[in-house]
Amino acid sequence: MVKPPEDKRFQIRAGRLALFLTIALAVFAAIVLAVPGAEAQVIELLGEENVGTAGAQFLRIPVGARAIALGRSYVANAFDGAAAFWNPAGIMRTQSRRSMFFGHTEYAVGIDLEFASYHWHRQNFGFGLSAGMLRSGEIPRTDEFHQEGTGHTFRADQYQMGFSVARAMTDRFSFGFTGRFYQENLDEFTVRSVLMDVGVLYFVGVGDLRVGFAVRNFGPEMRPDGTPPPIGPGYTASSEFQSFSAPTSGTFGVAYTWSLASQIGLLTTADFHHPTDYSESFRTGLELGLAQRLFLRGGFETNRDEGGVAAGFGVQLARDGWDVRLDYAMSDMGAFGTIHHISLDLAPLPQARRSP
Repeated sequence: MVKPPEDKRFQIRAGRLALFLTIALAVFAAIVLAVPGAEAQVIELLGEENVGTAGAQFLRIPVGARAIALGRSYVANAFDGAAAFWNPAGIMRTQSRRSMFFGHTEYAVGIDLEFASYHWHRQNFGFGLSAGMLRSGEIPRTDEFHQEGTGHTFRADQYQMGFSVARAMTDRFSFGFTGRFYQENLDEFTVRSVLMDVGVLYFVGVGDLRVGFAVRNFGPEMRPDGTPPPIGPGYTASSEFQSFSAPTSGTFGVAYTWSLASQIGLLTTADFHHPTDYSESFRTGLELGLAQRLFLRGGFETNRDEGGVAAGFGVQLARDGWDVRLDYAMSDMGAFGTIHHISLDLAPLPQARRSP
């Protein structure tokens, strides 16, 4: 846990600011949920009207088996190595001053997603490095005359690299941001951009009740490099590609852990998710923790065209001076079948918890 600053007056001012922001976000989420069409009046995202207008959807594919098993309701729970993806403010809440994270997803039609991150603390600041890669494998090339394939292949790979900074204003309130470089290689064409995430996290002071808010993938419009290929005889192609929007989204979430019995806890979590190019969704999840060693999870997301149900488990162990958590999740992708996710979170144990 990060120690609060020594200046008590600063703590009080920051705490009041955090409480104000939390209440404002809660009121905003309640209005959008309660009033049909209110999102078009309160914030000009108009997701439902902008379906298909944003690119770089790779940046939205979730990482971390725990987060996925909880139905992607993770903006107020990101205290692990996946914080750089879900909410950079959570970097300051990792239990260890250093942590490493590795995630792997066997996505649809043979596509693999890899993600890794490293976080560290320095006084009241937290820093993080992260990288992700989506590999398509070799895709058979077809054209209008060779529907079964021309005998050639191409690739559609995507990459991201990010640097995160978080700041603890008090022992309850932290904020952070991530700057991210994104590149997509589609055959001989390339898309590059620089995007940003911003997040806040606040512990209310009632048990471990906390609220989080994050805006992800905010940035300029993107445009592929190169010249569009010819369409065919008698057709004139545009001299350049059209630009498209970044996959920006905003998420507000709350989480609370209930003590059911000695060594048994139940985490309940819920998020309201608002993307720029799709209609809103509600995410919720449950995690049953047994002796802080075994975790059983389930979650659901509404308004998904394909699937929305997820489940999984996690095991947390202390070995050779390291705190090790291994997580697995499976999520339903409808016509694409079941997607499998696995992740590993590593952090050095504090001296007090190490075996002699």
